[in-house]
Amino acid sequence: MPSPPRWRQALPVLVTLQATLGATALVWGLVRDIPWWRALAVTPEVLAALLAGGFLSLASTGFFQFLARRGFSDVGWVLDGFLGPLFRGLPLSWAIGLSLLSGFCEEAFFRGILVPEFGLWASSVLFGLLHTGDRRLALMGLWAGLMGLGMGLAWQITGNLTVPVALHAGCNFLSFVQLARWMEPAPASDAAPER
Repeated sequence: MPSPPRWRQALPVLVTLQATLGATALVWGLVRDIPWWRALAVTPEVLAALLAGGFLSLASTGFFQFLARRGFSDVGWVLDGFLGPLFRGLPLSWAIGLSLLSGFCEEAFFRGILVPEFGLWASSVLFGLLHTGDRRLALMGLWAGLMGLGMGLAWQITGNLTVPVALHAGCNFLSFVQLARWMEPAPASDAAPER
């Protein structure tokens, strides 16, 4: 019997992490009287943020692929050794669900709670650290920290927490869709080119 896809094995961990962040944001908000949920509103900026998130996903994918082709750091491993095989075959419905769940729960915690408590810079650094865990993910963590800074600014400018939620979900959705279609790279030829 074939083993289940890796994304199916990772789902319990991903959903538990998001649920923990969301529950922590809710409890922390209630205990410390930080009603971040009042800053949620569906406005025209939300659609623009969703589209901008998709654009940022495409831009970051292109940037990381450019770095991988140039042999920079372990960027190739992140896509071909970790994220690609992990999310390969992820169904569209799960990509949508995970994008919305991670966008909402992470923004509730990092922007809704940590920004008021510790400031924009600290929450952005912690957001970047959440996206690391292996030295080969350091560049991805740096990128996530910069994205966290941008999402925090979007919230501060609009006063609407749904804007960074949509930005985050749009970025994650397109990333999940691209990763779901990941194909294993062709093996490099060891033979020297003929002259």
